[in-house]
Amino acid sequence: MNSKTEIPEWLLNNGELGMCPCGCIGKRKKVSFLEKTVNDIAKLLKEVIFFEDIAYEKGFLQKLDPRVKIISLLILILTTTLLHNVLILTIIYLLSCILAKISYLSLKLYFRRIWMIIPLFTGLMVLPSIFNFVRPGNSLISLINFGHQLHLGPFAFPAELTITKQGVTGAILLIVRVGVAVSLAFLFTSTTRFSNLLKAFRVLFLPKVFITILEMCYRYIFMLLNITTDMFVARKSRTFGKIDSKEGRRFVSNSIGSLFGKSYTLSEEVYSAMLSRAYKGEPIIINRFKFTLLDFQWLLFLIICVLAAFGGEIILG
Repeated sequence: MNSKTEIPEWLLNNGELGMCPCGCIGKRKKVSFLEKTVNDIAKLLKEVIFFEDIAYEKGFLQKLDPRVKIISLLILILTTTLLHNVLILTIIYLLSCILAKISYLSLKLYFRRIWMIIPLFTGLMVLPSIFNFVRPGNSLISLINFGHQLHLGPFAFPAELTITKQGVTGAILLIVRVGVAVSLAFLFTSTTRFSNLLKAFRVLFLPKVFITILEMCYRYIFMLLNITTDMFVARKSRTFGKIDSKEGRRFVSNSIGSLFGKSYTLSEEVYSAMLSRAYKGEPIIINRFKFTLLDFQWLLFLIICVLAAFGGEIILG
């Protein structure tokens, strides 16, 4: 995808204000779901273009061989999942923040992209584990005392519902572990061009057809998004007045059919173009991977950090 593609600023606005630009006078106009769709697509395209620009920077991680980054990411994620000490996991995250800084990735974006979402979803999954009927242990907070043991079918619940120390500790550990692992994955993938990332996957001996499918999906999904955006903008530019919900649903259903026809035609054209260019199932990019001294130094530093992390966990218990 062309990194110089520009998204019109008016597509990124969430809505229009009333009589006053600050919104303190008048009412904000209600944005239809069609406009919301255009806004969401435009924001997605803007984010993709932004991360492509990061991958083209001259930072530290951008200079590493993509194959080395894939191996490093696997080692770090495996290390993160095996560690049980929150302090050591926090130190690993702080080191990743340093890597993000020297790789020209905004720390604000790096933090907000992960920690505004991961604690919410992971916390919802591990919420039951903080109670004593899932994970018994030392009581921290007593919630309800039923006075006797409760039975619900084959399940038995204790007489007192409490939040246990072991449950809270395990929940915090899982949230931190998931957050650090996802942060590392985000860091390494955002600093690598997607085409190089796919080619580097061959170091894991993934099938060619799997990599080809990923490459085609990533490349042409944005083309379909552009087509969808053009359809919505063309509709809006030819419409006067408010569109009722019934008319909007009719337009969406017609657009889905039209988009399916265009995507089918596009797939046939792409297949013919690939055959005419003697495509043999192997993704070909101009960049050639080369293992350098910097890659060797990084792997050596990574191994030392991993051994220090496991050693620190043994010492701290």
